[in-house]
Amino acid sequence: MEDIAIIQFKIDSVIKSLVQEKQFEQWLKLTFYLNEKLLKEYDTIYQDAFYVKIYEVLTEGILYATKVHESLTNGSNVHKTDWYLKLITGLNKVKTSFNDSELFYIEYRRHQSSHIFQNQYEHIQDNFKIKKVRNNKNLKEINDEIKSMIAKHGSDREIDYYLNKKIQPVLTKIYETLTE
Repeated sequence: MEDIAIIQFKIDSVIKSLVQEKQFEQWLKLTFYLNEKLLKEYDTIYQDAFYVKIYEVLTEGILYATKVHESLTNGSNVHKTDWYLKLITGLNKVKTSFNDSELFYIEYRRHQSSHIFQNQYEHIQDNFKIKKVRNNKNLKEINDEIKSMIAKHGSDREIDYYLNKKIQPVLTKIYETLTE
């Protein structure tokens, strides 16, 4: 007879999988919704939300989708397996369309949209320690890349237009492919 803790673990694992699938689905729907809205008209509130959604989709979302796809390849649900493969392929196409500067900027704007302060980008931290690296990247290089993008485009809003124009057609195509 199975231990009650093992049974509970199995139940919790199934529940967690179902909840995360729904959370991921909602996150994708909102990402596609924001993409569609921004395609029609620029809105700073939607733009800020879009940076949060797209950054997470291109990082944690790709990892999650890959994990799900790998587990599905052992099953018989060919339609769902193919759906996840199309999603992963499309999201990787979006991600690789950005250069490092653009990815730094998207991550920065994600933080700017989610946190009051962006202290993690500061060299001098609240505890007066000097920070040189952020997520295995040289902080000075990140700051230089972000400043360079702003100088090149003139403003955050112009960068928004540029990045949106770059990925909106790809995101729209992914959505159309997934909903066929």
